[in-house]
Amino acid sequence: MKRTVVTLLVMAFALSGTARAKSFGTGSIIIPMDVDYQDSGMFKAYGLVYELLRNDVPIYWVIKQGKTFGSADFTTDAVDFKDSQTVITDHGYRGGPWVIDSADVNDTVKAIIVAWQAVHVTTVHVTTKDFEGDIGRKLVAAPTIAMHADGNQAIARSYMVAAHIPDSTLDPTWPDSSPDMLTPAEIAGTVGVERDGALFSSNGRPRYCQLMTMHWGVGDAEKNPEVVAEVKEFLGFPTHFFAECQAVNAFENIGFFLTFNGFEIGKEQNKVKFVNADSPFAQIDGIVIDVDGIGAWDYLKGGSEPSYDLPNGDSYRIGGITMITKFDTSEGNGDVWMTGYLNGTCAPTEEDCGSLGKVSYLGGHQYDVKLPISDNPKSQGTRLFLNSLFEAPCATDKGQPFFAFTKSADPPTAEGNVTYHILVQNNGLSTATDVEVRD
Repeated sequence: MKRTVVTLLVMAFALSGTARAKSFGTGSIIIPMDVDYQDSGMFKAYGLVYELLRNDVPIYWVIKQGKTFGSADFTTDAVDFKDSQTVITDHGYRGGPWVIDSADVNDTVKAIIVAWQAVHVTTVHVTTKDFEGDIGRKLVAAPTIAMHADGNQAIARSYMVAAHIPDSTLDPTWPDSSPDMLTPAEIAGTVGVERDGALFSSNGRPRYCQLMTMHWGVGDAEKNPEVVAEVKEFLGFPTHFFAECQAVNAFENIGFFLTFNGFEIGKEQNKVKFVNADSPFAQIDGIVIDVDGIGAWDYLKGGSEPSYDLPNGDSYRIGGITMITKFDTSEGNGDVWMTGYLNGTCAPTEEDCGSLGKVSYLGGHQYDVKLPISDNPKSQGTRLFLNSLFEAPCATDKGQPFFAFTKSADPPTAEGNVTYHILVQNNGLSTATDVEVRD
């Protein structure tokens, strides 16, 4: 007979955050993200990526390290997935294309794409030769998403519907009755009690990978700071928090996630500087940008917070977090699009920051969802929002539970009982739930 003792250790360790080069074989699948091939299917391309991840298909977000805006992430030959007679020769894929390695392509993957293209306009290519690319992120999990019912959830809803990314019930319309549509009171939970709001399970672990809020009022946040406190607790895990327009100041000027003293409201910035072109958050195409990174940012007029300034003499907790800012100044003056880890603990270029989450802020009240995107520059902000859904560590291979098993036994004996000890250790960044160990 034997008796087995199982010990579970739930721990988190930081993993390397460096870019990884990879060779892709002939027959790999590419979801283009440049306007040459995805101009009319830009948003639904994100939905296809989500659908593939939901079915456990690993996807590589290929982004050339150190690239400038508008340059190719890789070049290869391909044919159209739907019509193999359409040949693509020596195309430089831009804007952070998605790739399924040929080793992961099977009948299930093909069936998902066929079903998707039967309903949605989304271009997909199949490579006809090998190529190499830099891996910005390897995605292995569809991010679980919550939407803050802040009174302006219709903005986020329009972005999600445009991409056809559903809630947890697979409803792509994101109705107010969705279980993932969380009111301020639900997020807050009990005042003074940490991790008891709707962002957390009963064990104090996050229920979601992502939380978005579009225009929560500054005054509302001041009356209910427990919401901000719960979100800050949420960011104590490898999660992601996105805020747009007034919601930026509502959270930052109480929680100080990325700054020491909060933001002041900046002016509309029609001429901007694009920086950090190889950040996953900065993947964009169809905007004319010169060699110095200067271009136009034609976002919607109006909105209470079009850009953000730091107080005089102030700085971010860590530098390098902006991707779009006023063209003739340094970071911290007229910033439009920013991202960074909680408290500036790690550089924003890192793939992970141990157990900490990431924060993203976008100025402007609401962006269009009109296509083709090259004719609708006001839709580019929606694309940036969708970029942010897939960058969180909890969606990547770096942020998953990673188990190590050790098994030992008593010395050999002629007696009838032997005890085996199994040590199961989670060396990954995120919490493993519903773990079952079989021996």
